[in-house]
Amino acid sequence: MRFNGNRQRAMVAMAATGILTALAPSAQAIADDEAQITSAGNVVVADMGIRTATGDKVVNAANSEWSSDHKMETPMGSNCNFYSSTWGKGCQAWCADFVKYVWKNAGVYAWESLDSEAGTTARWGKFFGSWHPGTTAGIYPGAAVTYNTSGDPLVDSDHVGIFVGWVNGQPKVISGNFNNQVYKHNLSYGTPIAGWTGV
Repeated sequence: MRFNGNRQRAMVAMAATGILTALAPSAQAIADDEAQITSAGNVVVADMGIRTATGDKVVNAANSEWSSDHKMETPMGSNCNFYSSTWGKGCQAWCADFVKYVWKNAGVYAWESLDSEAGTTARWGKFFGSWHPGTTAGIYPGAAVTYNTSGDPLVDSDHVGIFVGWVNGQPKVISGNFNNQVYKHNLSYGTPIAGWTGV
């Protein structure tokens, strides 16, 4: 499965004309009559109503983990967690291990190529052509959001989470290893957004 840089623009255009579902039965697109523009700190996100079938599965899997009974570190503050142990890892920073678990459960292509570093989805996106550096423009539910303070986010990022859409008009992300648990937070929370990877 390869993506190109024009994928999102093409999806918006096809959704607006009602042909996306006819051309790609595996993807669902909804074009709202009015785009909702939401300001989230230093980013502006347009809710164009674009969704993909895989993105929906990722959102469902992330929400399932957010409401699960193993979403907390044990003990709190230890970095000992269910997700890293699933991959045979010890007590470690685990936001990327959470994303890998969610992607596996959602059936994302080549999920097994992810590793435990927060830039892993950015590298995956760069390889498959779905990495959108330095922006949140065009982001849609199910995308992986990478956060980074400095340096190359493809090499060593600070955090990664799953964009799950708009809740009460605010763009939200579900992350592992946020406040020592699986946590739903604002898309913009203080650490700069390095970009996003579509699925």
